[in-house]
Amino acid sequence: MLMFYLSLLEGDDNKALFTAFYTRYRARLYAVALNILKDPALAEDAVHEAFLRVIGHFETFLKIFEKERNKIGPWAVTIVKNISLDLLRKKNRSEFLPEDWDAPAPGGTEGEAGYRRLVELISSMPEAYLRPLELEFICEYSDREIADDLGITLGAARQRIRRGRVLLIRKLKEEGYDHETV
Repeated sequence: MLMFYLSLLEGDDNKALFTAFYTRYRARLYAVALNILKDPALAEDAVHEAFLRVIGHFETFLKIFEKERNKIGPWAVTIVKNISLDLLRKKNRSEFLPEDWDAPAPGGTEGEAGYRRLVELISSMPEAYLRPLELEFICEYSDREIADDLGITLGAARQRIRRGRVLLIRKLKEEGYDHETV
């Protein structure tokens, strides 16, 4: 696969730099994708897409490499995380919850249906709030983990979560749920 990626680049220096990057980070990116997707084939797809995005944004790659070389790894991890979460979201659109997620709180079928509806409502949110709410409510990330995952400041992450919650509560109220139960 490396030869394919190299064919997309011009210049021996760029090819050598990308080869070193690929060799150093391929296993790490695959581990991140596999941890999120729990499917080796999908994880490979995510890593492939991540490398294509790096090549597609190679000027950004070069700027980061020249100025702050130690940020190349986190930048690439963020790319593969975002791709993996997008793939997971696409995979789960028709089946709102993967089998390995915790069951909803006790309450029988009604509680499970409510949880599924909550996940559905989160999935319908505007993009600015979708990822933060998914990471908070579904993946149970901390505010810091959400900020890191999205590549934004902690304050910005908290603001998106707060605004997303307000919008989510509004949608739940429209459906007849009481604020005290949300």
